[in-house]
Amino acid sequence: MLSFDPAVAREIVREAAQMALHLRGQFKAEIKPDNTLVTEADRQLELFLHEKLSQLAPEFAFLGEETGLTGDPNAPCWVIDPIDGTTNFVRGIPLWCISVGAVQGGQAIFGAVAVPPQNEIYWAASGEGAWCDRGGEVVRLEVPDGPELMQEDLIACNTTVERVVDITTVPCRLRNLGSLAYHKVALARGSLRASIAHWHKLYDIAGGMCLCQEAGCVARYLNGKEWVADVSSFKETMPLLVAPPQTMDELLEKLVML
Repeated sequence: MLSFDPAVAREIVREAAQMALHLRGQFKAEIKPDNTLVTEADRQLELFLHEKLSQLAPEFAFLGEETGLTGDPNAPCWVIDPIDGTTNFVRGIPLWCISVGAVQGGQAIFGAVAVPPQNEIYWAASGEGAWCDRGGEVVRLEVPDGPELMQEDLIACNTTVERVVDITTVPCRLRNLGSLAYHKVALARGSLRASIAHWHKLYDIAGGMCLCQEAGCVARYLNGKEWVADVSSFKETMPLLVAPPQTMDELLEKLVML
């Protein structure tokens, strides 16, 4: 059982989504040392989430994209990306998310991901299923599965995947939507067959990972090892696959590192 009320955490994310819509377009983008974009909206949202979530569960550590890790790395931890898809946010592309995850003992135990331009919020808690509220209509998420991949099946990937993974043996179409958090919610609702990420960070995926797992997916690295949430890890250098079990087996058989 969670030590905090997941409904309260979900409402904090919903409030952050409204803030993000209000802040959109008010700030110029800056370039961080890693050559990614950041805006004052990212910073304000992370401060808001840090304050509210720390009040909700003060025993948790906090890992945010803009502020890094604070607190005990061995404690349960909030893992936050205040705006996942900042480039989309800055360029006016309506696919960006606010991602809040909670991890403990290497596992994702809670996730809430808002997609403010679509008026959607997704959430999940361990053992309680994955859910989506689309403008007041709440539905439970369950991912379909099957043993064969087809050309019109979609697999989401980020930019570096095609540089390191041979995907020529897989018949599916690839999609990079500019937000790993959005890839996870699209997978959890059944729009994708799988997602593949490379050179990502925990805050990119933590919020969506519990969603996918509660919707019926598993997470494996390309070498077959199970995914572990490590708050002290800087970047994941091994490609990470998330898919329902039969799809996962087929992808692990077909995909190889270049």
